Amino acid sequence: MVVFNKRKVAISIIAAIAAAPAFADDSKDKIYVTTASGYQQKIEDAPASISVVTREQLETKAYRDVTDALKDVPGVLVTGGGSSSDISIRGMDAKYTMILIDGKRVDTRSTRPNSDGSGIEQGWLPPLPAIERIEVVRGPMSSLYGSDAMGGVINIITRRVQQEWTTSLRADATITERKNSGNTGQGSFYTSGPLIDGLLGVKLQGQYSHRGEDKIINGFNRQIMASGGATVSLTPDDKNTFDAEFKRDNQHRDDREGYTSKRGDGSGFSKYELTHMALTHTGIYDIASTDTYIQYDETKNPGRKMTAEDLVFRNQSVFLLGDHSLSLGGQYRKEKLKDEGNKFKQYNQLERYSWALFAEDEWLMTNDFALTGGIRMDKDENYGSHWTPRLYGVWHADEQWTIKGGVTTGYKAPSLRESSANWGQATGGSAGNAVIYGNPDLKPEKSITEEIGVIWNNQDNITAGITIYNTDFKDKITEVRRCEENSSTVRACTVAQDGEGDKPNKPYRFISDKANVDKARMRGVELTFNWRIVDDLSFAANYTYTDTEQKSGVNKGKPLNKQPKHMANSTLTWQTTEDLETWTRMNFRGKTSEYQGRGQKMSSGTASYALFDLGASYQLNKNANIVGGVYNVLDRRIDNATYGAELEGRRYNIGINYNF
Repeated sequence: MVVFNKRKVAISIIAAIAAAPAFADDSKDKIYVTTASGYQQKIEDAPASISVVTREQLETKAYRDVTDALKDVPGVLVTGGGSSSDISIRGMDAKYTMILIDGKRVDTRSTRPNSDGSGIEQGWLPPLPAIERIEVVRGPMSSLYGSDAMGGVINIITRRVQQEWTTSLRADATITERKNSGNTGQGSFYTSGPLIDGLLGVKLQGQYSHRGEDKIINGFNRQIMASGGATVSLTPDDKNTFDAEFKRDNQHRDDREGYTSKRGDGSGFSKYELTHMALTHTGIYDIASTDTYIQYDETKNPGRKMTAEDLVFRNQSVFLLGDHSLSLGGQYRKEKLKDEGNKFKQYNQLERYSWALFAEDEWLMTNDFALTGGIRMDKDENYGSHWTPRLYGVWHADEQWTIKGGVTTGYKAPSLRESSANWGQATGGSAGNAVIYGNPDLKPEKSITEEIGVIWNNQDNITAGITIYNTDFKDKITEVRRCEENSSTVRACTVAQDGEGDKPNKPYRFISDKANVDKARMRGVELTFNWRIVDDLSFAANYTYTDTEQKSGVNKGKPLNKQPKHMANSTLTWQTTEDLETWTRMNFRGKTSEYQGRGQKMSSGTASYALFDLGASYQLNKNANIVGGVYNVLDRRIDNATYGAELEGRRYNIGINYNF
């Protein structure tokens, strides 16, 4: 059996790394991915637990956005509700999920301190017509991508500049059945083609979305999102490509008193802006490929007078040396934050630099077994060096069975605010008058994950897999109360000892410090099953078991995160006629555990629930198809009082895709 050799031929032809386009393959059964190693390879050969959402799925299912499309991925939990959804992987908070667009990081959380503004991160993602596929790696990937990639990586691969003019348009609307819920309307487009044949091309993309505000406390805010971007691509020869990209995104949110905000809390308006620019060079040569980019992002939160700047320069080169695929690379990053919310009024700006070197080698030891070993060294201006290795093996036991497994490490650097002694972040919500102080002695958060997986493909109509993993998490950065009013565990804050806060002659409601105090363990099992029952009928299902436990601190023995132990998803798809495809879907979320909130306080878990959806896609002609669906068919009521989140009731979606 010569499984890996076939992959080597493919790599030698199209060797490219994470930002490269999808490999064109005539067989629908072959899926190529880039995120697990930095170059394209068949998904069954990838040294990681990885799932893919294809462009076909994005066009035929009535998904509204990327977050909606990720709900069916094993190990992925869309947390929160209302306008505060976020994406968690393998039981870790959303802040440990790294989001990439064409291999470039999306990281704007510094303009939303103290966990406010959940769900904003997903608003920066491309419109569905511009996406080629979405790759989801479960488990740490810090050896390639550095800080933040502890829980996993979501890499959104966009469609490349086309050699012939191509345009995709999409418009859809969602109508809610409940009178107190808002409706949604949105439109998006992607267009691309040559300006000078064989030399210069361009792609344009954009979207506009409006979601009406609920009349439900903690429900969906009124939300308006608008974005537009362009990429100009220069190909002077068949080996080199130069891309220049620019994108601007805006998000607006309203929470009016008596609608999604309680009476007496007042009305709120928030605005977020992201400007993205990048220059990229991709080179594909006889025995090597290289990808280099410089990226600049500026994020603004005008309402809180915050501006974050992020400059990244990164290179990764892949060398094909016999039975070895050697990746070498480096990265430089400069972060800068301006914030008028510091309690130390003389300081309103923070900045730091970091750089990294990394190497990874995939060694084809036999035709059936490949071993990937890698290591990364990150040097941070504030806390020194950190090393993150990984070792991962893939064995094709025979034509039907594949066994994967390895040990991977992750880490997350303290944020700019967390690591500064001169920063006291205002907090306390609408009541205000509280502060969190930074700590220059913080260490990076670290994790080690061991996993093993078995995949069975009968080479006909069934694929199934099981993955078991264990993650040990240490040096978790936690908010520790120094003092707090009306507390039975810490002293009360006083004017004499703790300053006057924001109000004359009145102490802070609480004062917190950031500290490395917690260790935790996360264990889980992921099952997947795909069955093409007959040519026109297919079934897909997955199940995830997750268990978390704090191993130290005041809550030792208690769960770490608000995570259901049991999650299951299933989809039945029927090609009803040549032009009509129908589907039904079930999402089950088990009872969530109690979890550690801010200030090391434990909060109660929530009840289990299941949601059912059904929909269809109809091909009007070769250019257009209509998609529609009924979501939450049984109108299951998921409210904040019982479930800790507000989810939408029964709703109807109708949309059209037009490609020409």
